[in-house]
Formats: sequence, structure tokens, C-alpha cells
Amino acid sequence: MAASDKAETLWMDEESSLTDAVHSALHENRHQPGGLAGRLERAAATRGRRRPLNVNNMTPLPLSDEDVPLVTVSEPQVSMDDLVLGAQTVTALREVLNEQRNVSRLAAYGLRPRRKLLLAGPSGTGKTRTAEALAYALGIPLVRVRLSAVVSSYLGQTARHLERILEFCESGRWVVSFDEIDMFAGEREDSDHGEMRRVSTVLLQQLEEYAADNLVIATTNHGTSIDTAMWRRFDEVLAYRNPTQAQISSLLEMKLRRFSYKINRELVSRSLSGMSHAEVEAVCLDAMRKSVLAGAKSISTDDLVESAASRKKRYKEAGKSQG
Repeated sequence: MAASDKAETLWMDEESSLTDAVHSALHENRHQPGGLAGRLERAAATRGRRRPLNVNNMTPLPLSDEDVPLVTVSEPQVSMDDLVLGAQTVTALREVLNEQRNVSRLAAYGLRPRRKLLLAGPSGTGKTRTAEALAYALGIPLVRVRLSAVVSSYLGQTARHLERILEFCESGRWVVSFDEIDMFAGEREDSDHGEMRRVSTVLLQQLEEYAADNLVIATTNHGTSIDTAMWRRFDEVLAYRNPTQAQISSLLEMKLRRFSYKINRELVSRSLSGMSHAEVEAVCLDAMRKSVLAGAKSISTDDLVESAASRKKRYKEAGKSQG
């Protein structure tokens, strides 16, 4: 077994043993605050961050022609357990993680892991958080591309910016996130600006030639606007949707877990129907803030239903349609 495989096996064994220990301690010491259970919980909470971000050894960030950083680099804080996604999406993401953790094993058979993912779906459905969760699971930094700096008012500079970003990405180990890639990867025949079509062509070429095994995650809120040639450059395309009633119920449990609550889950889930994951979270935060400021001891069904109705009314008045 190669050294990298042995290290990976030890890492997975360590994580599995720690998880088992936490579960056992929680069962045996659940009513002993400050005991072994609490210490193990805190240790388990940091297991995905054993490799801290070391900015001192980092390659200098790529800069625009105006000397503005084209990317930001951060240590991920969101884990896969913080996401509520469809079963097929979760399965695909876990497969991608397994491939990324076993690069050398795949290479022995002339194979490479899936490296370029396109996440398509409405705003607020967890696409950007997925990129962060993948970086967290792999224990590596997250690179976010700053499109406001990439897309210059002088379109001739945009292609150079993209080249600098992808060259930087090949210099280290991280997950790279391109949010709203449709900004410069839309249907080329629909654009009457030759320079933007050229930028799209450069991006296609750069993605085709990208050699590093790092994950590149592109997101779009408008999948139908993506150039068909762009779709072919991705190894995997995942569809994101607003949460189902069952997923809304899971989101409620996740977002309210630090508060005391007694609610009719079915009724609350119906009141949140048509909202995105981010909007459901916003409703929960509204209810929690209101509860704290009112001095209430718990969150009720009415608190959440009223918050949902208020949010939907404001969205409608602002021109946002709801499902």
C-alpha cells in the first residue's frame, strides 16, 4: 500500500473510532455536564479542521490588472451535516469525496476523480454551501473567485484574469468555487458582444486544459442560460431544488436545535412551502430573535407560521415570486 493510501486509511480509521467513542460516551454520560461526553463532542466538532490554513506558505493571490485580488481563500466552516439535500445529490457528493480521497488508487488503474462539478438550481438552495462543505470534508481551504474583480469593465482583461486564477489553482490543494458562472458562460450565440464570446471561449479552453486534481465547483441559478459547450466541460452536473416538505422538517430540526420549541411540524412545513433553504433559515432566525427579545421560553407554531407569512408578504411586495 502506498504511503498516501496508508495515511488516508489511518485518517478514516481515526475518524470512525472517534465517532464511535462519542456515541458511546453520549449514551453513558448524557446527564453529566462537563464530563467525558462534552469533551469528546468538542473534539469531534474539530475533526474536519485538523489541517489549519497556513497563509504564510501560500502562493501569492492572483491580482487583477488593477491589483485587486481575484480570489479569497478561507478555512471552511460548513460540514456536510449542515446541509439538507436530496438523496441523489448527497450520494453523488459522497462519491466525489471518496474519489478525491483515493486519487492514487484510481491512478493505478489509469483513472482520475471527478474534478469539475456544475451545481444548478434556484438561489438559496445550498449550492455555495456545498462547495464549502466539500472543502471541510477534505480538510483543505476554500478558494472563492471574486467575479466582481474578474469581469472587468474592459472585457479584454477578463480572459487574462481567468487565466491567472486557474494558474493559481494549480499551485496548491483546495476547492475552487465559481459562483454564478453564467455571468460569463452564457449562450455565446445570444451575445452580440464579440469580446464576451471570446472570454467564454477562453474559459472553455482553460477548463478543458485544467490539470490539477482539485475540485472546481461552478454554480448557476440559471442552468438553461449556460452555453451547451460549457456543460460538456464538467464531470458532474447536480440539480438543486427548493426543499420538499420532509426536507423542510429536517431544516426546522437543524436550525432550531439550540432553542426550546414545541411545534406542529406538518403545519409549519406547509407554511414554508415554496421557500428555499436560505429562506427557511431566515424564517427560523426571525422567530428565534423574536422569542429572545420577548423573553419567551420556547418557540411556538404560531411564531414560525407568522414569520413565514410575513417573509412571503415582503418577498411578494418586492416582486419575488413564490412557489
